[in-house]
Amino acid sequence: MGGRIGRWLFWIGGTAVVAYMLWSLIFSDHGYLVYQQEAAQVHQLENELADLKAEREHLAKKVLRLRNDPKALEELIHKELGYVHPNEYMVIRPVKREGSGVRGLE
Repeated sequence: MGGRIGRWLFWIGGTAVVAYMLWSLIFSDHGYLVYQQEAAQVHQLENELADLKAEREHLAKKVLRLRNDPKALEELIHKELGYVHPNEYMVIRPVKREGSGVRGLE
């Protein structure tokens, strides 16, 4: 009878150890679920990195163009700062706003 109880304790203990190992494999801080979350986060960060590298490349090309092409620099100044060429005229029109209460704009 003593051998039979020992076998049962061995099987119960072994099953408990295997159950704990499976739980640890899946649900622990370094388990499968955490691995899946971290893998998804790595994938997202890799995509973000690729986008940032593409944007950096685009900006580097733009900077080189502005450094080497006077027409590009002139175009940027003309567009962004509102400078006009000597042979151009600037026409400023008021913006019509609904219910502004200012005469002449309604």
